[in-house]
Amino acid sequence: MTIAPGISFYLGVDDYFKWRRPIAWIRLFTHIFPHDGIAHLRGNMTHLLLVGPSAEAAFGSLELIQIMVSVALSSAIAHIIVGKKNTRQLGASGVCFALILLNSLVSAKHGKVPVSFLLTATLWIGDEIWRFFFSGDGVSHHAHLTGAIVGTMAGYLIHRKKEKERLKKITKVWLKSSSKKKE
Repeated sequence: MTIAPGISFYLGVDDYFKWRRPIAWIRLFTHIFPHDGIAHLRGNMTHLLLVGPSAEAAFGSLELIQIMVSVALSSAIAHIIVGKKNTRQLGASGVCFALILLNSLVSAKHGKVPVSFLLTATLWIGDEIWRFFFSGDGVSHHAHLTGAIVGTMAGYLIHRKKEKERLKKITKVWLKSSSKKKE
């Protein structure tokens, strides 16, 4: 049973896209809010509450919001392209998957892949790939996979950006100290 079916009708993303309808553009982002029942909402909220705070502390609030918006858009596009006919995508499962993979990258270091990421990717993504092709359960597994891909890419890009910033600071301090030594 869908929670607030009227809202789901207006906010969920369809398996087709009518670019002339303003609501179609809005749905590319709003589909993460309505859910298909209390269990769906509870499951997503549990995941968000378990992995969200550590991912936010490690990567930053603004970056997390950008990742969530990117996942909403990319999973909506994935649904339009590969979603089953006459279906509507609802829920934040793609965002949950992004945060799960992002959370497994919290301890990533330059040039090293954390074991937690390898295990998480193998177990979660492997299962979703299997279900995408063989389950037929009506779940948007493509949204989960899209979230996992976006979360992983974002995690590595943010780590790379932070590493560059750290190296800039070190270089600046080193240049400043070496110029003082010359004086």
